[in-house]
Amino acid sequence: MMIRSVFGTAVAALVAVGGLSSPASSEPLKAEVIHWWTSAGESAALKVFANAFNGAGGEWIDNAIAGGLAARQAAIGRIVAGDPPAANQFNISREFEDLIAKDLLADLEARATADRWREAIPETLLKSGERNGKMYALPTNVHGQNWIWYNKAVLDQAGAAPPKGWGEDMFAALDKVKAAGKIPLAISGTPVYEYSVFHSILLDIAGPDVWYAIHRDRDEAALKGDALRKAFQTFQRLHTYADEGTPGRVWNAATQLVITGRAAFTAVGDWAKGEFIAAKMTPGKDYGCVLPKGVIIVGGDVFVFPKQKDPQKQAAQDLLVKVMFDKKVQKDFNALKGSVPSRTDVDMADADACSQTAMTALRNKTGNVQRASMMVPPQVDGELRDLVSEFWNNPSMSVDEAMERYAELVLG
Repeated sequence: MMIRSVFGTAVAALVAVGGLSSPASSEPLKAEVIHWWTSAGESAALKVFANAFNGAGGEWIDNAIAGGLAARQAAIGRIVAGDPPAANQFNISREFEDLIAKDLLADLEARATADRWREAIPETLLKSGERNGKMYALPTNVHGQNWIWYNKAVLDQAGAAPPKGWGEDMFAALDKVKAAGKIPLAISGTPVYEYSVFHSILLDIAGPDVWYAIHRDRDEAALKGDALRKAFQTFQRLHTYADEGTPGRVWNAATQLVITGRAAFTAVGDWAKGEFIAAKMTPGKDYGCVLPKGVIIVGGDVFVFPKQKDPQKQAAQDLLVKVMFDKKVQKDFNALKGSVPSRTDVDMADADACSQTAMTALRNKTGNVQRASMMVPPQVDGELRDLVSEFWNNPSMSVDEAMERYAELVLG
């Protein structure tokens, strides 16, 4: 039996967010939220959602699980077992398609229509949560995955200039930092982040057309072309600039090396900015950000809302969706998270230079591309990630072998 839309019974219980009415019941609308935002910057940002929800008459029940994979697995297990949370986090990807196919997620179309999501959310982002003309996920924030971050003082002391991307100017800066005795490049030595760095390099070298030719169109010529080859060669070249502590290092530990001035650069999505903010550092003064070619790989987070039978839980979900998409909440949350709002109608005039760059790319149709996981099946994305990690960690693997295997995985 189809469970009613979350929104069919929720309207009467909505409360004062953006002009909504007061709750019909004095009891708070409880909502358990599973997520993996546990770092300092992430936790600070999450409180914006929680405080707004509580202030609107809800009761946020926090269920933080460290690690995205662990959090997703825990949430999926609960949903399949019939004990779903009110909401849980996913990355912008195709990872929740099975839950939609099994009719386990609430249809958000009524709320999306009422709040004009399609007018406010970029098309690239809408596609992540839309299936068969209906919305099943709320994009809460847009992260660019292909940023480079640097400590300005370390570069100044080394006499290095900030690069524009992954070209020779980057290697000139890395050489100077290395000669000055600092760690040139602090990256996370985990498969997810090794994959992310590789894709940052690939997009910079290939450009959007070849990026799409490789991952969306599965174009054999592109998969055997110079751009993919040069990307693997550049990625391989970076090895001599990474420190011995790289294997297994998590992304925020890599970012801390830059924050504390032990390293010059890191390459991670713009959630790193939340760590700089938490460390009271100022963009342009204490640290810098580089978006290669000004093109952003659109990533970020969505929340899905598993179907509930209890009308009170449905009402709590509707309130939660409303709160999380509110303009002010979006602005405040993303300012701390390091991302930009999922809606383009938020006033960003007072945002910092990094956010301004990201928003410009997002508003420009040629300034943003879908991440690979939005174009290839989850299994293929995982296999590509493992291949890139193997290439990074196995010096005996040749560029030719890496290219051949990358093409085989994409072509299927």
